[in-house]
Amino acid sequence: MKKKADEYLYNEALKYLGKYPATKKKISEILEKKLKNKKIHQKVIFSENISKQELIENIVQKLDKLKIINERHFIETVFHYYEQSLFSIKKIKNKLFQKGFEQSLIDEYVSKKVSENPDLELEILKRFILRKKLSKLETSELKKKLYQQSFSENSIYKVIRD
Repeated sequence: MKKKADEYLYNEALKYLGKYPATKKKISEILEKKLKNKKIHQKVIFSENISKQELIENIVQKLDKLKIINERHFIETVFHYYEQSLFSIKKIKNKLFQKGFEQSLIDEYVSKKVSENPDLELEILKRFILRKKLSKLETSELKKKLYQQSFSENSIYKVIRD
C-alpha cells in the first residue's frame, strides 16, 4: 500500500535523526536524495498541489517546531569538539559552515563564546603548541606552522612574545 509523501519523508527524516544529529540543511539534502530515488515514486503518493521543495521545507519546519532539530544545541556540541581538537577560531567557523549551519548562527555563537572568554583562541593556541611539541621550534618556523593552522596574527604574536 502506498503512503503519503509527507508521511514517508517525515518518517525518513526521523530515522536519520535517530542515528545522527543534523542541521536543517543536511536534512533537506537527505530528503532531496530520497525524492530522486526512482523506487520512492513507486512507494509514495505525491499530492499534486504542492511542489517537492515545499514538501521538504514543510517537513523541516515541522521538525524544527517540534524541537527535533535543535541547531543551537548541535552547534554547541560541534564547537566544543573542534575546540578540543585545537582548531583555530577561523578554522572552526569554516568547519561549522561546511557542516551546514547558517552563517548568522555561526557568527552569533562564536562571538558569544569569544565574549565569554576573550582569550579563547590564545588558550587553544597554547594547548596546540604543547600538544604538537612546537615550543622548541625557531620563531619563524613556529609562525609558519601556526599561520598554516589559521590562527589569528594577534594570537600568534602574543604567544611568541610570551
